[in-house]
Amino acid sequence: MMKEGNSLFLLRAFGDFLIALTMASRNRLPSRVTLIASEHLEPLYEALPVTLPPNIDLQFHDFRIRNHIFSCFTDRFILHPHTVTELLALRRYVRRNPVSGDRYMENRRRLFLPALFTGCPFRYVVGAQHVYSAYADFFSVDKSELEDIPFMPRQQGMRVLVIPSARQSKREISEDIIRKIAADYGRGNEVTIAWFREKKDSPAGNAVVYNDFSGLAQLVADAGLVIGSDSMPVHMAQFFGRPHYILHPESVQDRFFTPFSLKHQTHFTFEAIANRKSFLPDE
Repeated sequence: MMKEGNSLFLLRAFGDFLIALTMASRNRLPSRVTLIASEHLEPLYEALPVTLPPNIDLQFHDFRIRNHIFSCFTDRFILHPHTVTELLALRRYVRRNPVSGDRYMENRRRLFLPALFTGCPFRYVVGAQHVYSAYADFFSVDKSELEDIPFMPRQQGMRVLVIPSARQSKREISEDIIRKIAADYGRGNEVTIAWFREKKDSPAGNAVVYNDFSGLAQLVADAGLVIGSDSMPVHMAQFFGRPHYILHPESVQDRFFTPFSLKHQTHFTFEAIANRKSFLPDE
């Protein structure tokens, strides 16, 4: 049976999925859109209080992904033999599920490989533009809705959550920066350092451990301010409407920065923080 409406395949990393989910929950399109997500993303979805509009249909499917992203989209795994297994799984799905509308991938990067294996002329959501803006266009969302998060850099009685870990080690927040955060926010606020699965000796603040997406979601939802690297947790802060800072190496571009961080300029490079006495630039 042929399905009506456009389809969007969600096969990338957790942060990409969270951005797509955030924007899909605000969908303004009148037509039906089917989101076909890899099953490795389902635990993140189940950890979030997501309400999708009636015309957004989210499905999870096993595309044999085992490295948390469709392998042909990454330099690290593209030449691995399992990449072919994933592409064949995608081809089987496409052939068994014909649609009347267009099929989309999240990003145009290496789109030719899925197209080659499936014989399907995929379109894409994200090209060279900012990722949130691209999804806002796709789902007909007013991006200003995502900027409307109250923010006061200086406020007493906040729960400040610091998430130092990141998928790439070069994006992890150093101990020196954690000390500067605690020095700026430790007076009159509760500073918590959240580690994934293994508690580390924190140079400052109260250390806690989260073991899964549900634990992380609870920490972010309870926070008054989130400070994290350019990684999935800051997109979770955007999802929950929590003020946040994005810390990152100088080489990182701002295409994946959240609408909140761009509006309030709450994104700092590691190098800039290292060259000043305190975490905040006005101290």
